[in-house]
Amino acid sequence: MAGAGGSVASDYPYCNYGSVPSGTPPAFVDNPTLTPIGTNPYGKPSTTVPGGYILISEGTQGPTQVPLATQMSILTRINNDLKFETSYSYIHMPPFSTGVTGTHYIDYLFVNTGLPNDPNAGGDSSYEGSYPDVETTSVAMTDQSQRYDLTHEFNHVLENAYGTVPGQKVSWIQESYNDYLILLTAENANGATPGQATQYMLPSNVGYLDALVYQQPFVPIESCGVNASDGSTVNGPADYFTDTTGFRYNDLFPLFIAQRVGQHFFAAVWEQAKTTEQILQTMTRLLDKTRVQCLVQEYSARVALGDFKELSTSVQRNGSASMYQATTNSGGSLTPSNALQLPRYTGRNNIPITVSSGATQVSVTFTPAAAGSKGTTPDMRAQIVYRATDGTSVFSPPVASGATTIALTKPPKNNVVVVVITNVTMGGFKTALAYGWDPNETFGYSIQVTGGTAAPTNKTYF
Repeated sequence: MAGAGGSVASDYPYCNYGSVPSGTPPAFVDNPTLTPIGTNPYGKPSTTVPGGYILISEGTQGPTQVPLATQMSILTRINNDLKFETSYSYIHMPPFSTGVTGTHYIDYLFVNTGLPNDPNAGGDSSYEGSYPDVETTSVAMTDQSQRYDLTHEFNHVLENAYGTVPGQKVSWIQESYNDYLILLTAENANGATPGQATQYMLPSNVGYLDALVYQQPFVPIESCGVNASDGSTVNGPADYFTDTTGFRYNDLFPLFIAQRVGQHFFAAVWEQAKTTEQILQTMTRLLDKTRVQCLVQEYSARVALGDFKELSTSVQRNGSASMYQATTNSGGSLTPSNALQLPRYTGRNNIPITVSSGATQVSVTFTPAAAGSKGTTPDMRAQIVYRATDGTSVFSPPVASGATTIALTKPPKNNVVVVVITNVTMGGFKTALAYGWDPNETFGYSIQVTGGTAAPTNKTYF
C-alpha cells in the first residue's frame, strides 16, 4: 500500500506519509452465539429469523411477503458482505455483538408486516435506545436493485456502534465512508479484487454520485455539497438537510485514503476519533498537519486525472466538464472567471492548458491572493498534472507560490495538461464555525503559464 510504512508512490514522490496508524484487526465469527436485544420497539414479533450476526423480527405477514428461505439467503449475503468489508478495511462489527460489551444480534426490523405497533414504513438505520438497528419493508429484500442499499444500512450500524463520529456533527463521512465500503462489496461480489492490475467497472448503481465531486470541485472535502445551484452557498460537514445534490454520498476521499495513504488508516480514525473533532482534525492528530496537507493535495491531483487504480475507468465515467474552471486573461495572468467557484477549505480548481506547438515543458507561476474573502491567511498549492498517451499519470512538484514546471517527456493525452489549485489552509479561519472553518470563505489566485494557453472547458481531458 503506497504511503504506508514509509513508502512513497513511484509516480508521486511529493508525499511520504511515513508510518500510518492502522485500525485493530477485527474479529469475525462465521457462526456466533448471540441473544436478542429484546427491546422490541414495535411490539413482540410473531416470527424471528436469526442468521450470523443479524436477527430479523417481523409480523404475521412477513413470511408471506418474503419467504423464510429467501430471508435466510439475504442474511447469508449480508453477513458475507460484512465479513469482507471488515477483513479488508478493519472496520469492526459492533462491540455489543462481539463480546466486548455484549453478545447480541444486530436487529433487523422487518416492518409493514403486521407488528403490534408497526410503523408501516422504513428503509434506514435507526436506534433502539443505544443500539443501532436496521428497519425496512419487504422491497429491500425483493428488489435486486436495492441489493447494495440494504448492506449500506447495516454499514451504518457498524459506523454508529463506534460512538466516535456522531452523525449529527459529521454526517458527510457517515455516507461517504459507507459508500466506500459498498464499493468494496461490489468489487468482491463481482469477482474483482481491490488493487488488481486490470480495470474493473463498477455496477451503474454504485459510485455514481462521485459525479458530484467533479461537478462541485471547489467545495470542502468535509462537506454536504452546495445548497445553491450557482455555488454561492456551500454546506458544512453536518448540513445533510440542505445537501440537495447528495454530495455526501461520494466515496472518492475514503477510496483515495485506502489506495494511497493506508488501507487500514480510516479504521484507525473510526477507533480513535473524538466526538469534538472533524475527520481531517483526527487525521492531523494521528499524523501531522504537513502530511494531511499533502494528502489533500495528492487527492486533488488524483481526482483531476480520475486516477484511482483499478477503478479509474469507473471514476472517469462520472467525470464532468464542470470540474474545469474557466479563466480570464489580463496582461498574461489567468484568473478564475467565476468568483463563486473559487476553492473553499480543502476545495480545488482545475484549469486545463493546451500545450503550445513544439513545447517540451509547461511552467506555471502561481500567485495566491494575500487573504481569503473573509480575511484568512491562505495556504494553497499549485501543481501541473496530465494523463499521458500511454495512460500513465504525470505530476509536477506542488508549490505554495512561485513556479512549478512539468517536462513533457511523455506526450500528454489530448495535448492538454491541467493546473490543479488546492486550498490546504487547515486553520486560522477568521470566521470559523463550530467545526473549525467557514465553508463559504473563498480563496483567490492568479497564474501565469509558459508553454501553453487556456484550453476549452466544455469537455473532459482524462
